[in-house]
Amino acid sequence: MDPLFIQNSALSLVLGFLIGLQREMHTIYSHKNQDFGGARTFSMIALFGFLSSWLTPFYPYFFLIASLLLGLLLIAAYIVNSISVSEKGSTTEFAALVTFIIGAMLNIVPPIFPVFIAIVVLSILNLKETIQVYQQTITKQDLGAAILFLVMTFVILPILPDKAIDPMGLFNLYRIWLMVVLVAGISFFGYITIRLLGSTHGIGVAGLFGGLVSSTAVAMSMARRVHENGFLTKNFAIGISLASSLMLIRIGIEIWVINPDLIHPLILPIIMGSVFGYGYIGYLYLTSKRENIPQNIELKNPFDLKEALLMGLLFGATLALIALANRYLGGSGVYAVAAVSGVADVDAIILSLSSLAKNGLSPSIAHYAILIAVLSNSIAKMGLVFFLGNIQLFRFVSIYYLVSISAFTVTLLLTLRIS
Repeated sequence: MDPLFIQNSALSLVLGFLIGLQREMHTIYSHKNQDFGGARTFSMIALFGFLSSWLTPFYPYFFLIASLLLGLLLIAAYIVNSISVSEKGSTTEFAALVTFIIGAMLNIVPPIFPVFIAIVVLSILNLKETIQVYQQTITKQDLGAAILFLVMTFVILPILPDKAIDPMGLFNLYRIWLMVVLVAGISFFGYITIRLLGSTHGIGVAGLFGGLVSSTAVAMSMARRVHENGFLTKNFAIGISLASSLMLIRIGIEIWVINPDLIHPLILPIIMGSVFGYGYIGYLYLTSKRENIPQNIELKNPFDLKEALLMGLLFGATLALIALANRYLGGSGVYAVAAVSGVADVDAIILSLSSLAKNGLSPSIAHYAILIAVLSNSIAKMGLVFFLGNIQLFRFVSIYYLVSISAFTVTLLLTLRIS
């Protein structure tokens, strides 16, 4: 007998058994009546799928007839169960149909493919409770934002012209919109993470994931809260520092996406700045009181059509300012724009510099301008903490910036000098 036939027959039984066992366990733990089938039924369905596919070369319509018979059986089972149960879903019937296909695949493709599909099916089936929790957490506006992100990325972006649309060559709609998608996408990931995990799991968690959305929003929220809970000053400093620590990682990702050639001299400085920064955060954590209070941070959904358009205008204006400054004022003009732009937002200036470094701007000027923007943004956040928080919080956060940003600055200057 063919060993491959034995192997695939046994594998179909195992995969079907696992999917059926999951359905059976779900029925037991959900305290529901017996569903369409369990482990044995699904094993037979998977084996039936494999044998139907295996016999098709000998009997050309066997697989088609087998599929039709299984479909009729599943429809009949769904109707019968719907009559006896008030609330009846169709997940088990569709799982049985996929199990039949998995069995058939074993005769057509290498076993790794049906095994992969079986694992995916098991994962999805096991996510029901988690999905139900997320359904209560994610709002209609969040779903609309996700759809808008897909439209912005896969509908609008591909149709935009990848060339300047003005006589001076300042505005490239494709590159501007790509920046909008990149920044809003990173922010949206952090926003959804906060929505799913909640920002009430602690100051550190809120700060870490909130930093993906807006480290400024995190700094403002926690600096205000320190007046209510002064004994947790170190914890709030940890949250603000964690949010700020993502700045270096975030700019590294943004530069790598827009202009990979520009990132090489920045890799070591980003690593050094992050290592020193997280080292200080670790020290704060070890010497801080263990906080148990919730920390709610109001974070705005980064995907709103008006917000996206405003962000596009900001990127376009920053891009034009840097191009004009480089054209008429040279490096000093670019540095001035970087210093001013960095106060309000580091994303726009970083992405604009990365884009222009591919089209005439000196990489050396771009690197120094990036450094200036980072320093400007860090000083602005320190000022925010100083005015909204207290002196002790300001001292802790200032030490973080001095440790992390100084390590980044020194390493970058040495790297640029050597190169």
